[in-house]
Amino acid sequence: MPGADGPGTDVPGAYRTRAAELGLRFIASPTGEGYRARPDMADDVAAIAATIRRGSLAAAERDGERAIFIAPERGDLRSLSARVRADPAIAGLVMVTTPAAVRRLLLARYRMALVRDATERLATRRPDLSARRLVTRAEGAVLATVLFGIAAAIFLLGAPAIAAIEILAGLVFLATILLRMQAISVVTHRRRHRRTELPQVEPESLPVYSILLPVYREPHMLAELVGCMERLVWPREKLDIKLIVEADDKATLAAARVLRLQAPFEVLAVPAFGPRTKPKALAFALPLARGELVTVFDAEDRPDPLQLIEAYLAFQRGGPDLACVQAPLLVDNTATNGLTALFALEYSVQFDGVLPLLADLDLPLPLGGTSNHFRRAVLEDVGGWDPYNVTEDADLGLRLARFGYRTGVIERPTLEEAPRTVSVWLGQRTRWLKGWMQTLLVHLRSPRRLLREIGPRRFAYCLLVLFGSLVAAAIHPVYLATALALIFDPARLWRADSPLFAAMTMLSLFNLVSAYGVFVLLSRETFHLRHLPWPASALVYLPAYWLLLSIACYRAIGELIIAPHHWSKTRHVGRRVQPAVQRAEATEKLAQPVG
Repeated sequence: MPGADGPGTDVPGAYRTRAAELGLRFIASPTGEGYRARPDMADDVAAIAATIRRGSLAAAERDGERAIFIAPERGDLRSLSARVRADPAIAGLVMVTTPAAVRRLLLARYRMALVRDATERLATRRPDLSARRLVTRAEGAVLATVLFGIAAAIFLLGAPAIAAIEILAGLVFLATILLRMQAISVVTHRRRHRRTELPQVEPESLPVYSILLPVYREPHMLAELVGCMERLVWPREKLDIKLIVEADDKATLAAARVLRLQAPFEVLAVPAFGPRTKPKALAFALPLARGELVTVFDAEDRPDPLQLIEAYLAFQRGGPDLACVQAPLLVDNTATNGLTALFALEYSVQFDGVLPLLADLDLPLPLGGTSNHFRRAVLEDVGGWDPYNVTEDADLGLRLARFGYRTGVIERPTLEEAPRTVSVWLGQRTRWLKGWMQTLLVHLRSPRRLLREIGPRRFAYCLLVLFGSLVAAAIHPVYLATALALIFDPARLWRADSPLFAAMTMLSLFNLVSAYGVFVLLSRETFHLRHLPWPASALVYLPAYWLLLSIACYRAIGELIIAPHHWSKTRHVGRRVQPAVQRAEATEKLAQPVG
């Protein structure tokens, strides 16, 4: 990591001046001049990544001519000057450039080695935690046995077997309802004891913060995204912002060039290798990140300017076993249509209701795909993101718990854009549910080991949150059909003359009504927590919205079989958000000491 100069002082003029002081030649772009890094570290990916992070030295050649490029820090000039005077031949071999140019020079040579390592790192070191191979022979045998047993029971027993299965699923559904009921009390308590002020911090005490920005085929989003990053309250010389773009995404790369990004921004082009997923791009960038703390924002994200400060303070208070804090995600286009309003309600329930409850109970959190802040050393310790898991956030939240780490939540949100059309929403939700299925298959490969690593209480809640949500999505059409059947034929329940059928029907109706009621109450409380207008009128479409969720669940099962690692890209429209600018101006005034 750069020393006193920090990662944000990558200014060509400063290094041109240093070259003149040393009596050495300055080249702003060695790659543009035809230089290529020498393959001195081809077999040591860790050494390659460390050298690129430092960005201070690279051995190169051009047409057989050898050269050494350096990016000297201010504190090194005296010793370097003495060496140049003692050996004049150095002036013909050593040239000065910027740290960013050194990193580009090295990346041009080693990017394929880095992307191969990113793709296979977790699968090679911990294959039991990787979704590269979803079902082992043992898992396949168990799944086949369970499915055969269910089919045999239905064939032999008929309706009673179906009723028993539905009752079991209904009890799981009921447990998810009780979890959300518990979340209501947590939200109420937070409303009464909420603190919005943050203590002041000294800029000198702050570590380097790496921000990873994976962007794919969204050139129209870059200008707004960069503007939001520039409004973050953190010393600029201690920011390390990686814009991660696929190498064949020419439009987004061209948009980045138009913006002429300077430090602390740096563009990383990810070679087209392995699964084309967001976690693969993040895994590629992680070894190159220079920060002690790391966070992820998506192209449409507009984080609260003080979010980094709050995350840092949470880590300071939380102790070394606090590995990650999740910021809430809020939808800012709630009023677009009924779909965006219901998406906003759902996000509010999840990030301001369920996740704070799980954090209070010291349980694994199914993280959001963005605005999660990590201790970088811990992230590397647990293997980073799994390139083969299409809902990498839920997987990582559980993996942190398995390694003995805690996850918490913070208050300052990130504004996001909800999908505006059913087709976009359906693709996104199918991917999320498929990733939750992947996560269950991976972590239940050895249930005993998982139970031993996280304990019985965490194990039970983990199954409830992941498996329970899938069951709820799958069974909702059955509940609606049951309700409609009784509306058209109320005497149907009594004509059945079967206690098992009656229990199944009553549990289905109770779950349906309770699920709607608890969602209404919890969404209202979470919106009031944020002092936001509650879009109650959108709730009339809630049954249809949950039917869409069921369709996404069934699609996810199909994709899990035929295209388990396919990443369905969510398209974003983007827009200028004046409230975000006003929010930035207001909140930055609260943090002048760190500006």
